[in-house]
Amino acid sequence: MQKITYILLILAVLINGCSPARKAGKTSGERAVNGETTGSTIESVIRNNLSNNDFYIQKADINIIQDNISVRLFADIKFRKPDTLLITVRSRTGIEAGRAFITKDTLIIRDRINKKLLIGKPDAIGAKYGVNPSFIMTILGDIIVEDKDRGQPVRCVRGDFTREFEVNDKKVTYIIDCQRNKLKQAYFEGDVRSGNITIGMSGFERSGNVVYPGKIEINDDLKSLGVIIEIKRIESTWKGRIGILTGQGYKVVKIR
Repeated sequence: MQKITYILLILAVLINGCSPARKAGKTSGERAVNGETTGSTIESVIRNNLSNNDFYIQKADINIIQDNISVRLFADIKFRKPDTLLITVRSRTGIEAGRAFITKDTLIIRDRINKKLLIGKPDAIGAKYGVNPSFIMTILGDIIVEDKDRGQPVRCVRGDFTREFEVNDKKVTYIIDCQRNKLKQAYFEGDVRSGNITIGMSGFERSGNVVYPGKIEINDDLKSLGVIIEIKRIESTWKGRIGILTGQGYKVVKIR
């Protein structure tokens, strides 16, 4: 149970299909000056965030390596603006292992294997696991900054822009792919529990007007956990329903 629960927490708190995807191309509105690219701001990168739309990741392949043990899973992810997320994790044979439902002030994890329903506030995860819920969508390639930094200029050198920001008293360094105006790497300064965490995005695809990373890699410098997520099918803008997460017959456990 501990491994499945931890995986759901990582996916839920850090955390496309029907239209044909094609490789994402370059964005316009920038010009080169002495090897640098100017004319863009952080706001223009935020406009490309996946969470600007409701979406449904119908299939994602996940490979988790923890304590030298590898586990392969499937997941689907539903998102409804502004902050409602439902993650379902299944084994490779299609058996559901658990679900995580999260909003700004609610976290519910249904551990189907052990018949437990974990409930609490997203903020409790930051204290317990060293994972800040402010960055919930960074795992899927969104850039999160405070309002005061949205107008900061993006000055690219050799195709990338790198800068450290502080969000809710948490330091994060972003590397932006200036050709696509998309986040390609986020580096989070951690603590003794979590270590420093790096999220890398690659294999960018386009589905309609949405650009998303086809491959996401999560690693900590303690070498205790590694996660590789490959998005196979996505639907955005999605018109479906999130649904209700129930736990009849499950033991209720509070996340503290």
